[in-house]
Amino acid sequence: MDNLQEIRTCATSLGLIHTKNELETLIHTAETEESSYVTFLQNVLGSEIRYRQDKAKEKRIKEAGFPYPKYLRDFDLSFCQSITKKQLNQLSELTWIDGLYNLILSGPPGVGKTHMAIALAYHACEEGYKASYTTMQSLMQCLRTCEIDRRSKAKMNRIHKSNLLVIDEVGYLPITSTEGNLFFQLISELQEQASIIITTNKGFEEWAEFLDDAALATAILDRLSYRCDRIQMSGKSYRLENRKSFLKEGQTDDEIQ
Repeated sequence: MDNLQEIRTCATSLGLIHTKNELETLIHTAETEESSYVTFLQNVLGSEIRYRQDKAKEKRIKEAGFPYPKYLRDFDLSFCQSITKKQLNQLSELTWIDGLYNLILSGPPGVGKTHMAIALAYHACEEGYKASYTTMQSLMQCLRTCEIDRRSKAKMNRIHKSNLLVIDEVGYLPITSTEGNLFFQLISELQEQASIIITTNKGFEEWAEFLDDAALATAILDRLSYRCDRIQMSGKSYRLENRKSFLKEGQTDDEIQ
């Protein structure tokens, strides 16, 4: 066994996967730069740490269940004037997650609620927090079936281990009394464990309607609002204002056919 192969074997035994795979590159860089032994060792260990951090970040993002990536840098503050640059910077610092604060983004469709919610959770994953994303409809499905369905149980386990939970599209569809009680139980369980971001098209006064229970709505909002910031997002729909079409202007009916 040659020296390089022996080093690879040792690296494998120690779980240094990146070092094993990049051994020749690391050695070549050290020889080219005429690195000292200490610098070479620092580079090897530093490279391994960065590799593990990147893999852990990728795992957190994958397990969060985002429907697509969204980034804070792409949020259009000039279009959505319901939040200031200072407030967005404060949210991006993520100290509110450490303090178990919640965030409720309310407003009509297309004003950026989901973009901001996903972008904040995605950023949280990048910074080392565990996040989970779900729509309200999907959450209700998981809560109803977690005792009998393996996937639902796994998703609920991830939610309970998360530092941040995004519940998208709350209030878009009515829910049953049983679902409402399950939702209340989840919010109560997470109250001192995780931060929650909710996007909704309903004002607080309308929660009793889609939950079909005024007392339950009050209890849920009481828990969500205890440590919470609410951002009322208004304006025109970004999607409608930036609607795209593949049909060329000026086409006749015969051309389209």
